[in-house]
Amino acid sequence: MSNKKKLPVTYPMITSWQWHATLFSILSSNDNAKKWIFSNYIQLRCYNIVEIFTGDDMLFTDIMPGSSSLQECPYLITSLLTKEQIESYCGNIIDFIIKTIDLGGYVYGVIDEARILSDFEVDYKFPHELFIYGYDMDQEVFYVGDFTFKDRYSHSKVSFEAVRRGYEVISAPEDHMFKDDYKGTRGLYVIQKNVDTCYYNVDITLIRDTLREYLSSADTKNHFRMMRNRFNDTTFGVKVYDRVLERINMQMSKKEPDFDIRALHVMYDHKVLMFERLKYLMANGYLNYDQDLLDTYQLVVKNMLTARNLLIKISINGNVEDASRFKMYFGIAKEKEVSVLLEVLSRLDQRAI
Repeated sequence: MSNKKKLPVTYPMITSWQWHATLFSILSSNDNAKKWIFSNYIQLRCYNIVEIFTGDDMLFTDIMPGSSSLQECPYLITSLLTKEQIESYCGNIIDFIIKTIDLGGYVYGVIDEARILSDFEVDYKFPHELFIYGYDMDQEVFYVGDFTFKDRYSHSKVSFEAVRRGYEVISAPEDHMFKDDYKGTRGLYVIQKNVDTCYYNVDITLIRDTLREYLSSADTKNHFRMMRNRFNDTTFGVKVYDRVLERINMQMSKKEPDFDIRALHVMYDHKVLMFERLKYLMANGYLNYDQDLLDTYQLVVKNMLTARNLLIKISINGNVEDASRFKMYFGIAKEKEVSVLLEVLSRLDQRAI
């Protein structure tokens, strides 16, 4: 066994949620995986949930597929191991992670990051998903990907002891990943790359159908009822713009606004990935090259980024006078995106005839 090992990672193309950042850290530079990635991640959805940390009402927004993508992606082999299995196989979490990495497996799961952020015992918990891709025995650290330790998603180091403490205090109800991904118990995910064989080609039919569902705000989730029960208030597609804006207007109307920026991060990532998809489809002959179309969609990305950054600024300085500018950029992004994607869908439909 080597004293140090790092499995390959790249900085992810999108980072809005940890499951996306993890999958894209492992796969986004692989040509085979891009065939699956660019066939998916088209539909947006949002619905109300109770925020796991604060108990507040939250408008949860995500790109489909969401957290279950780690199990669904054909270029990943994901094993779900319960806490009891881990302890039975290896005796302790540190040895388990090291042995898993030696065998080429990434580790992903919910850790109490309050135990990582503080060297002292604290009377609260911060359950969050941690992505572990390497170790250094001499320094006694794991190499991890996470949002918590810097102002943005980053690859950094966490001590063995901090991971051990953070893992041991999480109960099954606090393990939102294992609980929500069907299992209702406590454990970790072991993820291995599966990219040597092409298991999935670009699916133009799926791209066309999902673009149509996105533009019409159709209820995509009905396709997946066999996986789990439905939320009753889910909004899909371009109507997510309206639902997110409604929530932000409500937040701005408060005497002391308290903004949840996460929906804007997700929507910005959605535009970044859609822009990369359009370039990919043109580069690989699924669409004729059209620089004007790309330039127009780049304006979508730019306006969404500006809107997101303005909302961050408003959340810091409390100056809601910038709200009108935020709404202008947000509205331009929606208008231009619908225009471009209607044209893209028309061209894909023509190719299918």
